[in-house]
Amino acid sequence: MMRTAGKILLLCAAIVTTGCAAVVVGAGAGAGVYTYVKGELTRSYPTGFDQTESAALESLAYLKMVVDEKVQQESGTIIKAHMKDGEPVTVKIRTIRNDMTEVAVRCGHVGYWNRENAELIHATILNTM
Repeated sequence: MMRTAGKILLLCAAIVTTGCAAVVVGAGAGAGVYTYVKGELTRSYPTGFDQTESAALESLAYLKMVVDEKVQQESGTIIKAHMKDGEPVTVKIRTIRNDMTEVAVRCGHVGYWNRENAELIHATILNTM
């Protein structure tokens, strides 16, 4: 009986800790924290949409990535590009509020996401601003 109660208590502690970590990541998103979910590396920037979109396009050009398509949507912009080796890159930009945008970068093919390249793109966007 005591072992079962201990396991339940440990499980509850893990759930609470995981829940708090998700809140901390979400709260710190504006402070330069990345979230990485299913191959997409996301970060918030304390800039307006136009400035962020411009910085993203400049960053891709600086990194010698070819922009294949730029689609304006009601919720933001999706930029599809590729690297020299043909690896696809997708950059999604959306407005969180007037002075805050969110950028999600995905590099690579399904199941073979390249987090390092996504981090490089984010670092270049930050330096471009």
